[in-house]
Amino acid sequence: MRPHSCQTCPLHRSFCDFPEELREAFDGLKTTVAYHKNEVIFDEATRCHSVFAICEGNAKLVTTSREGRVLLLRMVGSGEMLGLAEAILNAPYESSAVAMESSILAVIPREAFIRFISSYPEACVRLTVALSEQYRFAQREEKFLGFGEPSTVRLAHLLLEWAADRGASTAEGVRIPLRMSHTDLAHAIGATRETITRILGNLSHDGLIERRADGIVILRRDELALLGMSSKVTETAAGGVSTQP
Repeated sequence: MRPHSCQTCPLHRSFCDFPEELREAFDGLKTTVAYHKNEVIFDEATRCHSVFAICEGNAKLVTTSREGRVLLLRMVGSGEMLGLAEAILNAPYESSAVAMESSILAVIPREAFIRFISSYPEACVRLTVALSEQYRFAQREEKFLGFGEPSTVRLAHLLLEWAADRGASTAEGVRIPLRMSHTDLAHAIGATRETITRILGNLSHDGLIERRADGIVILRRDELALLGMSSKVTETAAGGVSTQP
């Protein structure tokens, strides 16, 4: 595994875009660790021992109910931080983090991270920005799920969120490098795997998306956006989706 230096990192997220002095200091705190696909990074309800920065790859944050139901809270990618709130509060991890593919993470011990943000005002500002972004995301998702929208609307909304966050424009549309199983998608919107399979089939049949081995291409983004905002989605007799006026 090649070393990952914060001083030469091309990412421009909150903790990956420090001034040179802070990059050098932050670089000295971390240990670079490689995680395999589906390897657990940390477990829900365990003591927060470290803060993590994703250098390469993707991870998912999941929580499990007492009844065993799984909810995918968020998908995080390169440049994002894990465990920030728990480190500040000295609280257990609120969710489990699992690598979605072979990934490289920077691991910073909690005590060293607290000393770092206490010593540099700029680091406190970046921490505030990162926590604010996470809070806004949580608010949006809580509000959306709380309204009890149909699964088709929730999935359309989710795909649009990911397209805006990590999608790449192509001649055909917006490509989302989605390395998620149907079960993961079901966990993300509180549905069943069978429901996800059916909805993806409907969206593909209606020409809104195209499913590929390496992800999903949104072909008609405006129509998917209308679907994602609609609270009056019905399924047609033929198995497609439509919105009621």
